Amino acid sequence: MSGGVLEVLLVNAEGLKHARLPDDNGKARWNEKFSFKLSHLDLEKLTRIKLWIIRQDKFFEDYHIGEATIHLMDILKEGIRRGSIELKPAPYNVVLEDRTFKGEIKVGLRFISDVSSQYCSNQLYLL
Repeated sequence: MSGGVLEVLLVNAEGLKHARLPDDNGKARWNEKFSFKLSHLDLEKLTRIKLWIIRQDKFFEDYHIGEATIHLMDILKEGIRRGSIELKPAPYNVVLEDRTFKGEIKVGLRFISDVSSQYCSNQLYLL
């Protein structure tokens, strides 16, 4: 097996502490997709992804709002077995620095195994 591609679709967020949400109904909308090429070695090591939610400001320092963790091990295993797997956007809790929950981020996932290396250009950093 040569690896694969993980696609992460950031749909929206709501109820986030200290976030200015531009939508009328209190949601931040992104509808942005990121694709990450994963080597065979990456697939063996990768168990989760952590999404950091940061408020950017033109005049002040960026502010870390919170983070959401998505566990990937079973998703990747099933995607390898079937050739691909897609999870419709679902809400994930946002964890604040004090370890409490406030708001949620909606994320969709797709994993495609054995994809050409020219499929995407984003990099995934394994920590």
